[in-house]
Amino acid sequence: MELSNLTLFSGETFDESVLGAVALHQTGNAPFQSALLHDFDMVVLMLHEEQEKERIITHTMAGERRTQSVHVGLSALERAVMAGDNNELLTSLIAGEVIWDPKGILGEMRREIIQFQGPIKERILFMEFSRFLHMYVKSKRYMEAGCTMDAYNCVLIALYHWARIEVSEAGCFPDPAVWEQIKGLNSSVHKLYEELTVSTETLDQRVELILLACEFSIMSKMSDCCTILLNILGSRKEPWSIKELLQHSGLSQLGAELPLVLRKLVSRSQIREIASWAEDAGDGHAVRYTL
Repeated sequence: MELSNLTLFSGETFDESVLGAVALHQTGNAPFQSALLHDFDMVVLMLHEEQEKERIITHTMAGERRTQSVHVGLSALERAVMAGDNNELLTSLIAGEVIWDPKGILGEMRREIIQFQGPIKERILFMEFSRFLHMYVKSKRYMEAGCTMDAYNCVLIALYHWARIEVSEAGCFPDPAVWEQIKGLNSSVHKLYEELTVSTETLDQRVELILLACEFSIMSKMSDCCTILLNILGSRKEPWSIKELLQHSGLSQLGAELPLVLRKLVSRSQIREIASWAEDAGDGHAVRYTL
């Protein structure tokens, strides 16, 4: 579909300077999990170089057909792909019909997702592992405080990130509907999900059992999932501060999780921490990290 045809079809005028456009239709093979299509006949993802707001939404109508257009900047879409936490943008990118892609940007993104090798796989494995560890630690702390329902909620999310790790390790980009993907892998994480949600054991017993399984998985997956961080730490002789690591493009989205990962790697002697005097450290010492 040409962009001019889309303009007539949707009722909105689009500037052909946009980097790309993807249309997701209500009919045909539209993914069931896309909330963007609710009460709309079509969703159009419009890709821009940059814009002030991360996402701008417009609604148009041509005859009886209603269209929802989502305008996003290139960096926002790249973050959605790497972080895997924006189901609607990912669904539109993966399952939609590419209707405008003069520079091949959308096509290249799709190829990277389908091939799922190299940097994109390393970054997604590390992000999912970091979130897995974070939710595991939160669940454990809630259990210690006697907040069983909060612990249950956190460990359920931890299993979700574990499932995304398993799918990634199998060489596939984790879909928004990851539990459907995991069914075909004969993975232990699906059995643990069922154990947590439908077992006849008490809630405390179920959460404790899953926490034990999570702890074992974290230890076994740590080295492989943290490859990108270990490579960054080994990329120079000087040790890295936490501030420098969080400013790195591959780690910048993990402000809450990265400190936990660093501490866990230190405790397992996979990286070293170095304390040194620094002017901005007050009476203490600045801590830096290296291999």
